[in-house]
Amino acid sequence: GKTVFHVQTEDRGAGNPVLDTTIYVKGRVLAKRGTSYQEFLASPDFNQSELHAILERQHKQFIEEVRAGKLAEMAQLGPQPAASGISVQLLNPATFLKGTTASLEVGVTRRGAATPVAQATVRVLLHTGTPQPFQFEIPADAAGKASLQFHMPRLGPGGAELVIQASAADGQDEIKYTLRPKPSGA
Repeated sequence: GKTVFHVQTEDRGAGNPVLDTTIYVKGRVLAKRGTSYQEFLASPDFNQSELHAILERQHKQFIEEVRAGKLAEMAQLGPQPAASGISVQLLNPATFLKGTTASLEVGVTRRGAATPVAQATVRVLLHTGTPQPFQFEIPADAAGKASLQFHMPRLGPGGAELVIQASAADGQDEIKYTLRPKPSGA
């Protein structure tokens, strides 16, 4: 609907190895989650870039839960007026990239009702700094889902922007992810 959520994820540091995600609505805390990384910190595999990647995955996971209306604490907000239009969601944000293959699972639903939007057009744009973005397009199936798989090009030092768009007679929606290259040696 028209409710604005603020999602903040922080690393509490080596003295208190917890990744805290706090979700605010109108300045008050709606939900708070913490994930300990004590074992990872003590591991010989510990490195800051992987810790940062874990933090980003946790942050994106909670954003997706809020967007999908799946955060249990949202019930405290009371009934929300049904929003018109559609909503696009990346269903596998933490696992879509394996090596050099991107496998995106995308869902398209009507806002408010969360019913699937069959045959919505799903478009994926990958902006890597080249003059033309890589572009893929597929219709959603009867369950409002679309699966796309493609080779992920090598990211330059500036990374890339992944844009997922959906359009249908009910409206359109778009989500964006910033992709960063792994530091050398990681």
